[in-house]
Amino acid sequence: MRHLAILDCPVVFSGENTYAMTSIDMCPSVGITRGLISRHVKIVEARVIAVCIWEDQMSCMLFFNSDWYERAGALWGDAYQLRLEAIDASQAA
Repeated sequence: MRHLAILDCPVVFSGENTYAMTSIDMCPSVGITRGLISRHVKIVEARVIAVCIWEDQMSCMLFFNSDWYERAGALWGDAYQLRLEAIDASQAA
C-alpha cells in the first residue's frame, strides 16, 4: 500500500544551523531516495510544503527515521509538522 508524507516546515538556510543543511535537504529526492514515487515542493510565506508519495510504509519510515527527527528538531524545533499516512487505490481515484 502506498504511503503519503506531508512536511510543513520553515525555510532554513545552511548557515543557520550546526548541520549546515537547508530545509530542502531534509526532503527526499526523486531518483535518489529508495521507494519515493513523487515529490512536490512549494514555498509559501517562508514555509516549505513538501508532499511525497512512497511505494510503501517501509520506504517512508526508512527516510523519516530517528536521525531525521533529530535533525528536524535541531533545524526547526517544534515549528514543523510531518503527517504520515497510508493511501489506497480508492483514495487516489
